[in-house]
Amino acid sequence: MSDSEIELDRTYTVPLSRAWIAPRHRRTARAVNVLKEFAERHMKSSEIKIDSKLNEKLWGRGITKPPRRITVRMTKDEDGLVTISLPKETKTEEGEGEVSATGSAIEEPANSQVEETNPTSKEKS
Repeated sequence: MSDSEIELDRTYTVPLSRAWIAPRHRRTARAVNVLKEFAERHMKSSEIKIDSKLNEKLWGRGITKPPRRITVRMTKDEDGLVTISLPKETKTEEGEGEVSATGSAIEEPANSQVEETNPTSKEKS
């Protein structure tokens, strides 16, 4: 961000279902507009910037299939500029892995010493 101080920092889950009302060939563009309208309404500012990683996330599945909802972090600086980005990665409560920016848990590889528990493969003595 710039040298200005952060005035407000919030995390929202934005429903993008209104984008699906638009014609198929304009859905993701409509989803971007829905996101900007949501930010304008909740952060009380008309100057809005969307982070490039968030933009790539919105456009990742193409123009016809935007996500139904997305969790974002909105920060407003003292100049009134609102920046919308993906939330930072955080640890889960159990500490078993990290939660990615999409909200899904990242699985760690299983232990390589796995015992076989198939009852039919036991040797008969």
